[in-house]
Amino acid sequence: MMKTVFKFFLYLLLFIIAFFVFLPKELLYNQIEKALEQNKIVVSNEIRDEKLFGLDIKNADIYFNGINMANVNKISFTSYLFYTNIDITDIRLLDSLKNMVPTPINKLKVEHSVLNLDKLSISSTGLFGSAKGFVDLKKREVQLEIDASSKMKSSYSQILRTMKLKDGKYIYDYKF
Repeated sequence: MMKTVFKFFLYLLLFIIAFFVFLPKELLYNQIEKALEQNKIVVSNEIRDEKLFGLDIKNADIYFNGINMANVNKISFTSYLFYTNIDITDIRLLDSLKNMVPTPINKLKVEHSVLNLDKLSISSTGLFGSAKGFVDLKKREVQLEIDASSKMKSSYSQILRTMKLKDGKYIYDYKF
């Protein structure tokens, strides 16, 4: 009896591992691109590199309404059974957007877990300082806590004035 239960769990584990290894990651990425395209966001000129449990996108240009908004050095999608992680490194915004956020943004990390289905966790670092927060998909809101750098405080003070200041950190709330 115990041997049968052990075999069942072993086969189940092997099936799950094989499922994620052989999952068509580029097909999933194409579906994500189609969903972004509906919001007028286009990713182009990217180089794709499929990994065992993920997909890397390198040197991607991000367009919004046909206007080049940013260049991203690397986007790494990694997914396991209960956890998904997106790491974006070296985001360089277009010159006309530099008056809103200091560029480059060194790292942006988005995490999702099935233990908390309706929330995405966000963390980021860059010339602006650092930020941590979440996206609540159910309530359709974004909340970021920004620890602003001295450059952000001096050069982008007008943007910071639109945010709440709490315990030396700036709070950004947005509903979509």
